[in-house]
Formats: sequence, C-alpha cells, structure tokens
Amino acid sequence: MFGFFKKKLRYQCACCGKTYSGSPSFAYLKPSYYFDVPENDRDERITIDTDLCHIKGQAEDSSDDIFAIRATLDIPILGMKDPFCWGVWVTQSRENFYRYVETFAEDQSDVVTFGWLAVTMPIYNKCPPDQPHEHLGCDVSWAGEGQRPKIFVQEVDHPLFVDQRDGITRDRAVEIAKSFMRTVHLR
Repeated sequence: MFGFFKKKLRYQCACCGKTYSGSPSFAYLKPSYYFDVPENDRDERITIDTDLCHIKGQAEDSSDDIFAIRATLDIPILGMKDPFCWGVWVTQSRENFYRYVETFAEDQSDVVTFGWLAVTMPIYNKCPPDQPHEHLGCDVSWAGEGQRPKIFVQEVDHPLFVDQRDGITRDRAVEIAKSFMRTVHLR
C-alpha cells in the first residue's frame, strides 16, 4: 500500500503460544520498594492502589517515607507506529506526590518533576542479581487531566536511557517482549 503508514508489530509468546498484535506493553503492579517491607508489616505501613503508593518508613518523623506514582516509560520502536510501553512506578517528593493527587483531574501538562525509577527491569539491570536495583533519575512529565505522567530517564550511561533516546529495532522489541514474558511475573 502506501509507504508512509507505519507497520504494526506481531509476535508470538514463547510460553503460551498466543500471537500478539501491536507494540508490547508491560506494567508493574507495585513499586520495588513495596517488596522491601516485610510481608507482615505491609498492611500497617503501605497504602497502595493502581496509581499511588505511600510506604511509611521507620523514622518517627516520617522523613524516610517513600511516595510513588504510576507513570509510563515509552521506548520508540524504529519504523513502528506505537512505542514499547512500560507501566512503571517513579518516586516523588512528599510535596509533589500530594500536589499530583490534588491536581490529577486538572491539566498538569506544564509540570515536570524529578523522581527515581522505582521498578526493577531485569532486561535493563546492569547490577549483579544479588544487588539491589539501580536507581535511575527521571524527569516526570505530568500529563493532561486524568492521564498518567510520562517519564524520561535522565542522561546517563545506561542501556535504558540509550534505548529511550535512540529507539530499538523491531527484532529487539520482540526479543525483549519474549524474554520478559518468559522470565518475569510482574508483581
């Protein structure tokens, strides 16, 4: 047909055999900090829903509390219409967290804050398996009313930053999707 239409990606899951159409998307249900809290303390220390997470720290003055929000991290797929989309968690300061909550139903597209990526992405983890996940600084670009923010990894010598900046090939997107579907159960 016409050359200006971008292709849609199709790939088959190595585990279930199901064929998927469109760009891969994976979402983390909880930030990695959630799993740092002992299971028997989680009900008391963690307040979480699909978009917000507050983890009470150990300090009495709550100076070590963790606040995280759900966001999306897109990686362009070269020659494809849609990006590889990751639903991730990113930390926010207490002030930015509550500002985000209070203004979520408003247009926030002019707001950019700093946060730390709060998920472990095995495909992009450069640390040994017995080490905690890397902390990557991110610019959190808030969105229009009722939409999740987008995050952009700050410039650093890291494959996630490079892939987000330069994009990945179709074959690399399929490889990541298959690897992720085969090796990781999102928690």
